[in-house]
Amino acid sequence: MAGTDPQRSPALTGSLDDAPAIVPAKPLIDALIATRSDGVTRRVVLGDPQERGIELSVCRNSDGVVIELPDVERASESEALRRLARQMAGENDTTTLLQILCDAGAEQCRGSGAAVLKAVANEGELVAAIGSLGIARGRRFALPGSLAREVLRTRDVVAVENFSGSARPLLRVVPDVRVGPMLLAPLMAHEVILGVLAVTRDMAEPVFSKRDAHRLRVIADYAALALWNAELLEQAKVADRAKSRFLATVSHELRTPLTALAGYEELLADQVVGPLSDSQLDVLERMRSVTQHLAAVIEELLAFSSLDEGREVVRPTDFLAADLVRATAAVIEPMARQKHLSFAVSVPDEPIRMTSDVDKVRQILINLAGNAVKFTDFGEVRIELEKRSGAVWFTVRDTGIGIAKRDIERLFRPFAQLDAGLTRRHGGTGLGLYISRGLADLLGGRIEFESNQGEGSAFRLVLPTDDE
Repeated sequence: MAGTDPQRSPALTGSLDDAPAIVPAKPLIDALIATRSDGVTRRVVLGDPQERGIELSVCRNSDGVVIELPDVERASESEALRRLARQMAGENDTTTLLQILCDAGAEQCRGSGAAVLKAVANEGELVAAIGSLGIARGRRFALPGSLAREVLRTRDVVAVENFSGSARPLLRVVPDVRVGPMLLAPLMAHEVILGVLAVTRDMAEPVFSKRDAHRLRVIADYAALALWNAELLEQAKVADRAKSRFLATVSHELRTPLTALAGYEELLADQVVGPLSDSQLDVLERMRSVTQHLAAVIEELLAFSSLDEGREVVRPTDFLAADLVRATAAVIEPMARQKHLSFAVSVPDEPIRMTSDVDKVRQILINLAGNAVKFTDFGEVRIELEKRSGAVWFTVRDTGIGIAKRDIERLFRPFAQLDAGLTRRHGGTGLGLYISRGLADLLGGRIEFESNQGEGSAFRLVLPTDDE
């Protein structure tokens, strides 16, 4: 009787190398007897399933009762694919992704080489290659008659037993390629073929099996999604750079006539070209206010594009921190007075000397203090200066509308306004805080803030000093 006769052991598939040292015999024997009787497949776990337990399947076929052990190789493949997916998910650089893909293809299919091919017009190009295909990296070949064209046409895995003996177009371009079996799979995501993944073996190696073909197709499917995302990210970066260049160009073009307009306004206000009435001077004052506002917007756009493209340079000088605070106050106080807000400055008696880019520090403070005035309707705006733990603290406090917790995440994003109503009421580009944080990082400092909705805010610029 199969499975119970001591002269005939049950048929085994798999390996017992990983079986636990102590096997619980009774559950296995019970399963053997029951399956022999009714033919129903049963699951038995050897050892502790929470530790090194191994799941077996007991079934009946023409050979008698069969004990099927787990497919260790398939489990290893699954783990390798999970590892590949994690690797690719954490990488956005296309060149690195292609290298990872070639390595994975060669390793999982036991190949001597691998490559990623892309179609360029009516040509194919090896954009990445390792091992026996490494000498063909960067080379182009005609697509007609190639294995790559067959993959693109069928959208399926294609194999050849002896590539070097097949007179394919790539061999006419790189005759030194010496490989035997070749297996190719499409890199396809969202029904779009991004390229072709190829693996090869040496001349004396066996041909690729159906299982190899399935394995390569799975690897290609994993990789295609990662490559799709990487290409989308690169396109977004290109568009972002184009946006920055456009903003910089337009801002420069606007600044030139605006400077001339401001100059003509000053000539008129000084009555160089003749006396003006009070009503005419009032109109000129309004023109000056609008011109200054437009100039500030242009400067913000220029600063944004410069930061975005990494063109900002730190030019350090020595200065007194209190002098900088007072210079900022001279710009901000008229704005506060216009809104009938109290404005105060608090500086220590002992002078604080520091080395940094004074223009960039001033720009940050004007942005922070200007925001405080803009979003405060009643109460006070205050700039405080102090030195703590080897760092200089510039703090701007206000009694304004404050910031809701739900809006904190978007606070430092470019062009972000926390509320459409506020945008219409207060205006602005939404770049001030983004630029301020970028400049603070450039200076080796940081921006901190505290805020409660309806109770005001405190934004703090912290910069290191020489004695830190």
